[in-house]
Amino acid sequence: MTTLILSVFFAISASAYDVKVDGIYFNLISKGNIAEVTKGDKDYSGDITIPSSINVNEVEYSVTSIGDNAFYYCKGLTSITIPNSVTSIGSDAFYCCSSLTSVTIPNSVTRIGSEAFSGCSRLTSIKIPNSVTSIGSEAFSGCSRLTSITIPNSVTSIGSEAFSDCSSLTSITIPNSITSIESSAFRGCTTLTSITIPNSVTSIGESAFSVCNSLTSVTIPNSVTIIGIEAFYGCSSLTSITIPNSVTRIGDAAFAKCGNLENVYCYAEKFYYIGNDIFKDSYIEYATLHVPSSSS
Repeated sequence: MTTLILSVFFAISASAYDVKVDGIYFNLISKGNIAEVTKGDKDYSGDITIPSSINVNEVEYSVTSIGDNAFYYCKGLTSITIPNSVTSIGSDAFYCCSSLTSVTIPNSVTRIGSEAFSGCSRLTSIKIPNSVTSIGSEAFSGCSRLTSITIPNSVTSIGSEAFSDCSSLTSITIPNSITSIESSAFRGCTTLTSITIPNSVTSIGESAFSVCNSLTSVTIPNSVTIIGIEAFYGCSSLTSITIPNSVTRIGDAAFAKCGNLENVYCYAEKFYYIGNDIFKDSYIEYATLHVPSSSS
């Protein structure tokens, strides 16, 4: 029985990766002759350069992806060079790589998976190329030293909590390719002072900008119809908000604990739903409310 258990254990261990080349572990997909960077027996550390192709038994494999968990918790990883052959970065690919300071994503990448760079606390800047179409949930959450981010027009979806707790992020421009800001997308971005929401956005998700306590003003475009629950909860520096006439639903506590509100410009004439405690603890009675004469 012991022999059988050990045999199964070693079989599982051996199948964790297919090949190791120059210190990098790969899984091979013979159909198409492609390779995926994966996690191996030892954590990666130092400066890593991923090759665009590898040769195994006289067969050349193109390296097209960084797999799920490939560099998971590799705290000694300081830099990574990703070749133009890579098209996707998997979920948790660089999760909690706390020594990683910068990364260049090549123009070949189209997808950044969920939690791909989550917890990379020393990452200060990142440029997302025009090839990327989707940013997964929590992709950059907890990147507490990230000061700037460029999101290109190619991106059509930003996942929930994608940039949550990026506490050094001061400003961000959302491209007009985005139609919705998902839940908690920028929650806890405590130094975010300004945000540009384009006319393409139709909904602002639950807690999307909650506890962004350096945000001073926000103009919601005429395209937005839904403001989610606690969307701007705890934005304690917010002095002015503009709600357009396109908005028909405002969720519970959407602007609660915004204690410095001075002016609320509400151009909406009819709501289909207004949640509870929208302005709770925001001292709305001391703010000036501007509404159209025909509102009901």
